[in-house]
Amino acid sequence: MSETLSLPGTVKAERRCPYDPPEDHRRLRDMGELGKLELPGGLVMWFLTKHDDIRAMLADARFSGARVPFPAMSPEIPAGFFFSMDPPDHTRYRRTLTAEFSVRGARELTGRIERLADRHLDAMEAAGTSADLVAAYAYPVPAMVISEILGVPYTYHQKFDHEVRTLRETGGDDQAVGAMASAWWDEMRGFVRAKRAEPADDMISRLLHDEVEGGALTDEEVVGIAMTIIFAGHEPVENLIGLGMLALFEDREQLARLRELRENPDLIDSAVEEFLRYFPVNNFGTVRTATEDAVINGHPIAKGEIVAGLVSTANRDPERFADPDQLVLDRPHASHLAFGHGVHQCLGQQLARVELKVLLQRLLIRFPALRLAVAPEEIRYRENTSFYGVHELPVTWAAE
Repeated sequence: MSETLSLPGTVKAERRCPYDPPEDHRRLRDMGELGKLELPGGLVMWFLTKHDDIRAMLADARFSGARVPFPAMSPEIPAGFFFSMDPPDHTRYRRTLTAEFSVRGARELTGRIERLADRHLDAMEAAGTSADLVAAYAYPVPAMVISEILGVPYTYHQKFDHEVRTLRETGGDDQAVGAMASAWWDEMRGFVRAKRAEPADDMISRLLHDEVEGGALTDEEVVGIAMTIIFAGHEPVENLIGLGMLALFEDREQLARLRELRENPDLIDSAVEEFLRYFPVNNFGTVRTATEDAVINGHPIAKGEIVAGLVSTANRDPERFADPDQLVLDRPHASHLAFGHGVHQCLGQQLARVELKVLLQRLLIRFPALRLAVAPEEIRYRENTSFYGVHELPVTWAAE
């Protein structure tokens, strides 16, 4: 069976509602719990749409994240680029990052995140009574946090993001992607060499000079680890702030409730989890390859077959969540899959939670009259990208 699907290099992920999963994900869900489709180019893939099926697949060591044969992916995984590795290599590299990305590490960064948030809110306020919330706040704060953790210039991060987003918008062949990636890696090598010679108080310096399990890390391994974090870094937080605030601007009752943070500070924690569950920022799902024959929900998956878990539908699964298509800020906690599951569960999930909490709190307390400055239909969405969100979000806090 052939179908047009929102996967990298194919089509726009069209939606009936900007806060809902893509229409093709909904079609797959309506076809049944598991579907096997032939994609453009002849690639055959299983699609999982149910929460429990995806969770089971992600917890199963027989499904590899390191062997996904998309055409643009190099068959050789760079040293240290653990995002595309399986245990034991993935485990070794990931353990080196506990200091920055554990629950404790994320909490220790709260003060730095608050200061960055306040600095950008100060700049917004000083510039007038309106701003693009994405460019002025939702993008730079989490991007600067990652840059500071690594110890690389924010200008490098900005250039990286600009080139990635330009490539996504205009398209690019494998040669262009490869040349750009090579340039990014070369520049990061220069930062790593500098930290080797003159260490500072940052993650790259620590990785170069600390004792780690399995022996000291090479410069190239540290480059790969740093690039993994740059790639995974800040976009989900940026997009959740953009989509979340847009949805709240359209639902004044819920926005008014969330503005009661001084009286009900615990509401922000449940609101963050609901943002993570409700907004489908993962456009393309989580892809794995079966390294052995396996069975999911009674369906045999053959060795070598590819499986994509559609997180967008899993987090709207009515068997897991009551009223799944409603944004409920005080929803009782239920396990969503926004950060994945299993050994590849998102390393930065605790940091992302802290960032979302701080950014929402600081923004709503600083600007109690904040609202959308344009008609909702004027908002442009990032549709054909790995992470779905808004290009910009014009807001105002001027007196009405």
